Amino acid sequence: MESNNSQWHTLTPNAKPSAEHLVPGLYALARCWYDRGDLAPAEKIYRLILSIDDRVKNIKTGEVVLSALDMARLLMETNRLMEAEHMFLRAINRCTHCLGQDHAIYAMILKSYAELLRKMNLAKEADALDVRASQVNAKQTYKSEPALSDSSVSSATIV
Repeated sequence: MESNNSQWHTLTPNAKPSAEHLVPGLYALARCWYDRGDLAPAEKIYRLILSIDDRVKNIKTGEVVLSALDMARLLMETNRLMEAEHMFLRAINRCTHCLGQDHAIYAMILKSYAELLRKMNLAKEADALDVRASQVNAKQTYKSEPALSDSSVSSATIV
């Protein structure tokens, strides 16, 4: 039974998929692996997303920020603390540029980074980050956005 190609493809011939369309799907896939505890495939997909972010300028999806955050958490869980710190700093930078410093995801990054700093015996620095995260969260209570959990964030809540 032969089928017509137009039945399978909804894209017009001139439409080109972009990184902003690819990244959310990759993030969802990586998040599934991460939530299952299967860290190796999750890490590969997170690294792919971050390499796409390095190559393609001006990606404005929050999933890039969340990928850097999840990658940092994954590295922290596997005791690669220096690489985790680098990834947290990258997540903070991308969040600042993409979502702003008053976004709930920014507070999540700061709280997770504070956990890493405590693990590295830097309690004073961690306390400062917790204070800043609390300030951001306090601003969020006045907004009508739904609360975000630390465990997972749907791409529908971003932007």
